[in-house]
Amino acid sequence: MSSSNPNSRKPTVAHVMPWSGIGGVEIATLRLADATRDQFRHVAFCLPDALDLKSSFEQLGIETVVYTPPEPSLRHFGRFYKESSRVARQLKDARVDIVHFSDEKAAYHNSFAALLVHTHTVCHLRVSYPHLDLRNRLCLRPIQSFIFVSKEAMDTFAMPLPEGKAKVVYDAIEIPDIDVAESAASVRKEFNIPPDCTIIGTLARVSPQKDYFTLAAAATEVLAKHPNTRFLIVGDNSNVPLNKQHYQEVKQELDRRGITDKFIFTGHRTDVPRFIAAMDICVLCTHREGLPLSILEVMAMQKPVIATAVGGIPEIVIPGVTGFLHQHEDSQELASAITKLIEDPQLALHLASSACENVRQNYSREKFAREITEIYLGLMRK
Repeated sequence: MSSSNPNSRKPTVAHVMPWSGIGGVEIATLRLADATRDQFRHVAFCLPDALDLKSSFEQLGIETVVYTPPEPSLRHFGRFYKESSRVARQLKDARVDIVHFSDEKAAYHNSFAALLVHTHTVCHLRVSYPHLDLRNRLCLRPIQSFIFVSKEAMDTFAMPLPEGKAKVVYDAIEIPDIDVAESAASVRKEFNIPPDCTIIGTLARVSPQKDYFTLAAAATEVLAKHPNTRFLIVGDNSNVPLNKQHYQEVKQELDRRGITDKFIFTGHRTDVPRFIAAMDICVLCTHREGLPLSILEVMAMQKPVIATAVGGIPEIVIPGVTGFLHQHEDSQELASAITKLIEDPQLALHLASSACENVRQNYSREKFAREITEIYLGLMRK
C-alpha cells in the first residue's frame, strides 16, 4: 500500500469489500469513492483473489489493502479475536477514520475489527434484509450508521434502528459521452448480430439471485412471435465460482428449451455503456434487489426498461411512465411486456425519454456526493 501526501490530511474512509468479483456493490463503491475523493481519502480493503476489483480501485488512484475476513464465532472466540486483531491493525496502519462496510456481509465479518480500533462505522445495505439471525444481529449491533439504497430496504430491515441512525441515499449515475450509433454497430459486429435483430439486454452477473430461468421462459414466448430477437447478457459468468456454476445451469435450461443460439453471454466487461448503446430493450429479471445501478444506467442512456417488481425497483420504474414492471417469476407478464415494446417502438421511445429525464433530475452525482459527505461528517462529529 502506498500513501499520497496531498491526501494525508483528509479524513480516511476504508471501504471493506467482501466479494471477489465485480457487480453492483463493487461498481457503486467505486463511484462513491470517486464522487467524494475531493473531501476524503479512500482506501479499499479487498480479498486476496479480488484482482480485477483491486485493479479497478487502483486505476482510480485509490489505495488498496489485501485482507482476510475474520469468521465470527463465539465457540472459537480466541481464533476470531486473533483474526479480527489482524484486520484492526491494518485499519490502524491505514489511518482510517471511518469504516464503510459495502454491504451486510462486510459488516458481519469485520465489525468487531473496527470496534477494536475505535473507528467510526457505517454499513451500506443494497438489498432488503427482512430477516437476520442472531449472529448477524450481534455483528451489526456496533454499527453507528446505516445507509439504505431504497425506502423499501429501510422499511423492511429486520433490526429496529433509532431515528438518525438510518438514511436512504439513492445511488448516482452519470450519462456517458459516447457515440451511441457507432457503439451499437461495433457490438453487433463483434457478436455477429444481424442488423434486423432486436436486442434484449440484461446487465447482471449470472448468479442465482438473478432470475435467469424466468427470463429463459419469457424468451421462449417472445421468440415464438419474434424469432429475430437476441438476448444479450452482460455480466460475470466465469470469474466467481458461484457464477461459473450457475452459468452452466442456465445454459442447460436454454439447451432444454432450444434457444441457446438466441442468447449471447459476454462475461464481465468494463465497456458497459457500449453494450447499453446496442440494446433496444433492457430487462432485469431478478429475485431480490435494493436499487440496481443497471436500471439507472440504461435509463440514463434512454433505453426502455422492464424489471421485476421487487425491492426498491418500483421506486424508480413507474409502470407506463418510466418503464414496465412484471411480478416475481411471472414469465408470461415479462414476455408480454417485451413483446409490447418490440411491437410499439413509439411507446418504447416515450418510456425511455421519460426515464432519462427522471435520472437527470433525481440521481445526480452532485446530490449523491453531498448526501454521503453529510453522513461521513456526521459520524466524525460523534
